[in-house]
Amino acid sequence: MTIDLNQVAFSYATTQGSGPLILENIDLTVPEGEFLILLGPSGCGKSTLLRLIAGFDSATRGRVTIDDKPIRGPGKDRGMVFQDLTSALYEWLTVRGNVEFGLRISGVKPEERRSRCDEALQMVNLLAHADKFPDALSGGMKQRVQIARMLAMRPSIMLMDEPFASLDAQTRQMLQNQMVSIWNDVGGTAIYVTHDIREALNLGQRIILMSAGPAAGIKHTYDVPMDYPRNQTDPVYIDLLERISLDIEEEVKKVWV
Repeated sequence: MTIDLNQVAFSYATTQGSGPLILENIDLTVPEGEFLILLGPSGCGKSTLLRLIAGFDSATRGRVTIDDKPIRGPGKDRGMVFQDLTSALYEWLTVRGNVEFGLRISGVKPEERRSRCDEALQMVNLLAHADKFPDALSGGMKQRVQIARMLAMRPSIMLMDEPFASLDAQTRQMLQNQMVSIWNDVGGTAIYVTHDIREALNLGQRIILMSAGPAAGIKHTYDVPMDYPRNQTDPVYIDLLERISLDIEEEVKKVWV
C-alpha cells in the first residue's frame, strides 16, 4: 500500500472559521514496506501529519490517499501506537483483554482472537504476562502491550507517535531494537514520529525533517543507507547525526526568536 500526500495543508476549525495553518504544502510518498521517520522540533506538526494518515483528522487542503483512494477515516489497514501510557490501555482489562479488545469489536471468533493475541504477545515477549493487569506492568511493558494490540489487528501500516519518549534510555534502546525486528517480521509499512535524532537514525530507512511551525513543511529528506542494528560509531551514522543536528538547530532558533 502506497501512501501519498499531495499539497496537504491543515488547520483546526475555530468559531471564526479556520485557525492558523499547522501544516502547509506537504508532498510526501511512502512506498509499501518502508520504515519512515517524521522528525522535527516540538510543535512542527509531526503528530498532526500522523493523525491525517491515521484518518483521525482530515486535510484542510490537498489529498491524503492510500493506493490512490482518499482516506476518509480510520481503517483496519492502519494501526496506531500512542505516547500516552496512562490512557492508552484499559486498566480494568488484563493484558490479553487489552490485546483482544479490537478483535472482539471486529467480530473475530474467540479461537482466532486467542491465536492472534498469543502470536502478538509472543512477538513482544509478553506472553507470560497475559493475565496481568496494566497497573502491574512497567512503562516499557505497557508500550509493548500497545504494540501487541496493534499487531493483533494485522494492519498493513503501523503508525507510532513517540511511543518510547517517556521511557528510560536503556528500555528505549531495547524497544527500538525490538520494533525493527517486528517490522522485519511483519513486513508492513511503519511511520514513526520522534524528536530524538538518535532514535530516528536507529530506526528509519528514511527521515523526513520538518520545519518549525506554524505552517510547517518538509525541510529535508535524509536516506539512512545502513544495515540494522545501526552502528553508532559508523562514519555514516556520525555524519548524518551532525547534519541533522545542525538542521534541527536552525529550526529551533526560528521558534526562539
